[in-house]
Amino acid sequence: MRSPIVYCGPMWGGKTEALISRLVRARLMDIETLAFNPVRNDRYGTTDIVAHSGATFPARAVATGQDLLDHVAAHRPQVVGIDEFFMIDAALDAVVELAAQDIKVVVATLDMDSEGKPWDSVGELLAMAEEVVKCPAVCATCKKDGFYTFRKGAAPAERVLVGTADFYEPRCFACWRCGQDAKRADAGAESLFGG
Repeated sequence: MRSPIVYCGPMWGGKTEALISRLVRARLMDIETLAFNPVRNDRYGTTDIVAHSGATFPARAVATGQDLLDHVAAHRPQVVGIDEFFMIDAALDAVVELAAQDIKVVVATLDMDSEGKPWDSVGELLAMAEEVVKCPAVCATCKKDGFYTFRKGAAPAERVLVGTADFYEPRCFACWRCGQDAKRADAGAESLFGG
């Protein structure tokens, strides 16, 4: 197995399902495996990695890369799976340390936020990855491949907002940009009329 392997893209692209599939395969091969889920990713609880399809894999909840490394030191796995990498502080440092220990790492993560900006350490993760798989979703507007996550206008403003269909939808670039332009136009109209 190459390492790190990164499954990235927008929400609903199947990244977590691909991660779970890799981890299940490792377990079937009797390879000691340990999985991690960020504490902040509580939409389905934190004791399992859960895909939108319902697939699950047991996981430990962590807040930081150091938490992750502490669990690895205690259990000595050969393969480590990390879901929602971008939500774990100093996760990149942990991946670098795991690589130095020759532990195989598989990651699922959003590569960009809903404004189309890369998450801070994800760019570096992608640069060091030995395999990167972009996982497109289906655009909610035109049904083409969607590589962007669009935040609906009614969603709160925090950059990291754990949620599903209430706040986000996948879009292709053209539909994402059209939605971004519409949100900016609405914001401009509100400011003109004191809204």
